[in-house]
Amino acid sequence: MDTNGNLILKLPRESFDAQSDGKDNTFIILISKENNEPEDFVQVEYEEIATSSDYRTIRIPLEEGDKWIEVIGTYVIPEFGSIVIIILVVAISSAIIISKSRFSVRYN
Repeated sequence: MDTNGNLILKLPRESFDAQSDGKDNTFIILISKENNEPEDFVQVEYEEIATSSDYRTIRIPLEEGDKWIEVIGTYVIPEFGSIVIIILVVAISSAIIISKSRFSVRYN
């Protein structure tokens, strides 16, 4: 970033949120000026602008030179749904069964 400013994020609760016991919890905001290595990040404060049952809107102050931003919550929608996991288990099981039946040694 070339100048100071603010980043405003409207985060949908169904895919990304920070809650504990059904109550809103704080997000953890980390910013790095150098690179995407864990030791380079510094936690910064943010302002919660608006809250509804569907969204949380936050304002993150940015400074000149900020390059990487991480927003950490307690809930993130998984990349793989349960159907993908089921398909993966069926595929692996099928491969094991087929390989055992093709290459099994038959004893007389």
